[in-house]
Amino acid sequence: MSDRGRSTSPKPLHDADVDMENGINDDKKDAKVIVVNGLSRNVAQTHLQAIFGLYGEIVKIDLPLYTKSGQNRGKAALEYADPVSAQKAVSHMHSGQLDGLVLKVELSDLPIRARSRS
Repeated sequence: MSDRGRSTSPKPLHDADVDMENGINDDKKDAKVIVVNGLSRNVAQTHLQAIFGLYGEIVKIDLPLYTKSGQNRGKAALEYADPVSAQKAVSHMHSGQLDGLVLKVELSDLPIRARSRS
């Protein structure tokens, strides 16, 4: 067996711990949508809801899946109820790790795509 111990889980940061204005463009201050890149294939919608839901109410999640395998494509878009929650999520989770991979989290002023009915 390995002599290495397990690392502790990260604790949620409080708003006072993070500079909320750092790196947020003025043209995206009202953005409610974040785009998350660098997800592992194991991540599901429930994981995203549980992790990113810490920063505010999520109203919509778009997690594109490969048709044949059913695995995600490594990216997701999440829409928050308000822009402040989206900014908190970006501030706290950009360059953070999920399932061993470093995430790239950005604000987006584009709406989440509508699902096709086909």
